[in-house]
Amino acid sequence: MVTTSAKGAVDPSMPGPQPGVLISDVFLRDGLQAVGQGAAFDRFPTTVKLELLGALEAAGVAEIEITGFVHPKVIPILADADELARRAMAAPRRALLRALVPNLHGAQRALDAGVPKLAALIAASPTYQLLNSNMTVDEGLANIGQIALVATSGGAKVSASIAIGFICPYEGVVPEARLLDLVAHLVDFGVDEVWLADSVGLAWPSLVRERVQAIRASYPQLTVGLHLHSLAGLALANAFAALETGVRSFDGAIGGVGSGIAMPVESLALGNVATEDLNYALSQSGIPTGIDQEAIALLGARVRALAGGGSSHAATFVSLERFLDQSRSFLPKLEADRPGGRGTDRGPVDTGGDRDDQG
Repeated sequence: MVTTSAKGAVDPSMPGPQPGVLISDVFLRDGLQAVGQGAAFDRFPTTVKLELLGALEAAGVAEIEITGFVHPKVIPILADADELARRAMAAPRRALLRALVPNLHGAQRALDAGVPKLAALIAASPTYQLLNSNMTVDEGLANIGQIALVATSGGAKVSASIAIGFICPYEGVVPEARLLDLVAHLVDFGVDEVWLADSVGLAWPSLVRERVQAIRASYPQLTVGLHLHSLAGLALANAFAALETGVRSFDGAIGGVGSGIAMPVESLALGNVATEDLNYALSQSGIPTGIDQEAIALLGARVRALAGGGSSHAATFVSLERFLDQSRSFLPKLEADRPGGRGTDRGPVDTGGDRDDQG
């Protein structure tokens, strides 16, 4: 197995303020999961996925979720998981690569392919848990216990994501006590990194803050990450609310493309927070991420075009510097065309009074 590391990456396990934030990109799994339900399926063969992986690393993304080891009938676009992972791990990597593993069989496939980090998944909603995995919550927890054991024995890192961590589209607001109970089980399994997912994208900042604070109060040494979707347009606000509580790990997806399955709304409308938007907001706020804004925004624009959708904003303006440069290039023409300016015969604007009398 190839061990990877991200040079200079923030250590998200350290409590309290840190100089930077870790942004992981999940497009190659979560984004393609959404794309796989649409007409853009054929635009993402294995070769394109590998190319996007390299581009993400070149942009400075320190952790990348490259695929999901799910049944190909469930998510056909991820049917090349074994080949993709083997080819990805055959070359030296700058980023830490991880893969979603829904069960013990998927975990073993990922280990056989050399993936150094496995991401397990449980839903905080009994209704959604059955729809998403055909397992009850108790069965899903037992499944994660097995994944944690095989990952540890195989020398891989393991994390666990709690889907529907805030709002269930079928049950409503998830009770905090249920969330804490899930976290307790995960910690008992030896999991030291838990990601809360706003899977439907309808959480709000105070709810995010309360849930994260409750978990961190009970498990101060636990690494807590946020996986945010943007249906309500509050993903960035929720990220900053979590940042205030000490969270230093966030998922994004280039182009703002991503979705869960078994959702009641069209997939691309549920887009993940765009990695380029999250990076822009954090870096402009003086919080280092190690990601090059122009490179990640241009990559996001390319992915949006290929996917035929997404929820990125930064892909349209790229970076503050590029926006200002482009705007300033228009100045000569705008100045010449303004009322009363050079190149126009419209004359001065009538202000409705004598200029000399307006002191």
